[in-house]
Amino acid sequence: MTVPSEPQIEDIADYRDDPSAFAPIAVYLVVKSQDQLERRRRLIAAVERKRIGRIEERPVAEGLVVSALLEPGRRIDRGSCTAVLRFREPRGLVRLDDGTLLVAEIDRVVQIDGGGRELREYRHPLFAFLHSIELDADRRRLLVVCSGYDALIEIDLASGAVRWEWQSWEHGFNPSEDGIHLSRRPEQYREFLAKGLPARLIEPDRLGAHGLMTSERTNHPNSACYEPRDAGKVLVTFGHSGEVVEIDRRAGDWRRVVSGLAAMPHGIEPHGEGWMVTDTLRGDCWLLSSEFQLERKLVFAHLPGKPAELAGHEWLQAVRRLSEEIYLGIDANRGLILVDPRRRRYALVPVDETWCVHFAMKASG
Repeated sequence: MTVPSEPQIEDIADYRDDPSAFAPIAVYLVVKSQDQLERRRRLIAAVERKRIGRIEERPVAEGLVVSALLEPGRRIDRGSCTAVLRFREPRGLVRLDDGTLLVAEIDRVVQIDGGGRELREYRHPLFAFLHSIELDADRRRLLVVCSGYDALIEIDLASGAVRWEWQSWEHGFNPSEDGIHLSRRPEQYREFLAKGLPARLIEPDRLGAHGLMTSERTNHPNSACYEPRDAGKVLVTFGHSGEVVEIDRRAGDWRRVVSGLAAMPHGIEPHGEGWMVTDTLRGDCWLLSSEFQLERKLVFAHLPGKPAELAGHEWLQAVRRLSEEIYLGIDANRGLILVDPRRRRYALVPVDETWCVHFAMKASG
């Protein structure tokens, strides 16, 4: 469950910087906001106060979903993208079998065609500050991470009906870091108060699209995926505690399967017979066995290209596997980093410095 003593450590900075090693790759990029310079300042402040996450309300940002060509040295911006679609703080993206896309905006999931025309939307009272979305093996259900209310919701794509939901407050992740017990059920809220516990009744219709502020949430789930070998289980990364948890959907029970990550890990996903997860604040990608043991670590933190004011600060949003051999590091401080661990090569793809890229997906295949 935890880290073995001798995982293989590979520092990407020791690889050769070789743009010629990578053929162009067509991708969709999800840009959650266009205020990356301000976000960097907020990150530094958060690390210094030793509490990651939003502590003040802010307006919903305008984000983008773009179609781009990953080509080393070729800057990705509005001018170089073949399509630029505007959304309200998008973070998640999946492609359906008919070629349309599902985009997780801040408080809804919307289906669009190739030209960006809206075809359908999905909503739920707990849809707030949405993060990852994932299709099940049958591609009929969608797992939605609702960070704003510490929840996971599974919906049926055909009917829009909720098939499963799980909220961390109701499964042992309570109170918040401030000692406040959260509940969306009035009777439980009254029980907390009767016991003399600090409590807050959460009424989503009284809050905005962000839901609770990040610092107010009990554990901030921010990515999830289905277990390919057991349809009854899902894995989720928790931002506050820095761990990966496996949830049994049938019983609601959970167990901790990965610990030792820094706060705000992201990007849990299957990787071969095992798993891959990003240690965001340390700038590492962990490759795990089927039993969740750390076998290999890809270190991005020593690569060049980071602004001087961010010395000592990392934010590797996620690492995505684009093919059997090519990985893509989505680095908030350096841009997009193509990596070929087999040949020990890497190359940088610069990105508009105002763009905060959250997710990437191959445009086909």
